[in-house]
Amino acid sequence: MRRVLLASILILLTAATGCSSALTHGDVTADDAHAFRLHTTQVTEKINGTSAPEEKAFLVIKYEVENLGTAQDARRQWTDQMKLELDDEVFEPVQMDPLEGEMWSTTLAAGQAETGYVAFVVPDDVDDFKLTVTLPESDSEEIFEFRPADRRIGVNADFVITRLEQIERTKRIPVIGGVLASFSSAPVRYLGTILVPEDEIPDLLERTSDLSEEARKDLVKDYLREHGQGELE
Repeated sequence: MRRVLLASILILLTAATGCSSALTHGDVTADDAHAFRLHTTQVTEKINGTSAPEEKAFLVIKYEVENLGTAQDARRQWTDQMKLELDDEVFEPVQMDPLEGEMWSTTLAAGQAETGYVAFVVPDDVDDFKLTVTLPESDSEEIFEFRPADRRIGVNADFVITRLEQIERTKRIPVIGGVLASFSSAPVRYLGTILVPEDEIPDLLERTSDLSEEARKDLVKDYLREHGQGELE
């Protein structure tokens, strides 16, 4: 029995040490020559006036690279070191003139770090993505897995309106509707981002209650823009 137990423990330890979890936002991978940090990932329908194709969206990755060596790093195209995947589909980066800080070709002095963006065109029903980063000197690979923040005005406005309508329906339940609504009016949150804080829900409900469907959506879009949604961070 003791041998069986010991064997089981060894198997569990082997499985635990043999599998490394993927990195995500804020994490760093490095070798002796370079460090790569994934800052933020955002999906948006528009970048500085440029709209994504129909049924597509822009996925914008903010990242940082650092030269850990003691000599200048020659001009390097960091986008070549990234592979973005969703399920079994691979996406190529696209050059976006309106997007500041794209590091298509970058020279780093010894010890220098630079932060930039890279954009991809992806399906508009975005979900979890995988980014494989290959460090150029060592060819070592690291996988980042993430769910991007959604900054699409239209999508988020629809989500907010649906939640407001749910709260309104709950409030109309006889006797206990008000109590139930007070419990259900937590912050309106989508893909981890708070779109409407809890204390602002009553005011937004009042402002949208007597509006037509189109006017309600326009008001919610304006609200989201005022609170920084729909713009790249």
